[in-house]
Amino acid sequence: MKVSTRSGLVLSSALLIGSVSALAAPTPVGEIATKTVKFADLDISTAAGAEALYERIKRAASVVCRDAGLSLVVECQTKAIADAVSGVGSPLLSSVHRSTIDRVEEVVRR
Repeated sequence: MKVSTRSGLVLSSALLIGSVSALAAPTPVGEIATKTVKFADLDISTAAGAEALYERIKRAASVVCRDAGLSLVVECQTKAIADAVSGVGSPLLSSVHRSTIDRVEEVVRR
């Protein structure tokens, strides 16, 4: 996972079986598919900003993992989202992620 300052991050996922797509271009087997998620326009120190970034990350994971094959899509998306959230390093974004995967309301709204 690459993080480029606070303006964007590159969401990636490696799959050794099948192929994955990134930015609508096919990726050969064994390569890493990536999609840049920009968030300079968001204030991720607020719940609304963190939630908006999380939605962008989820959409990007769907793109990166869409050609992973039915049995691997969920695993690919789960890993890509977790890696992206970790790469940003925002406690509030991590809280949004935990709330989503644990289905527990953990985020305090401001």
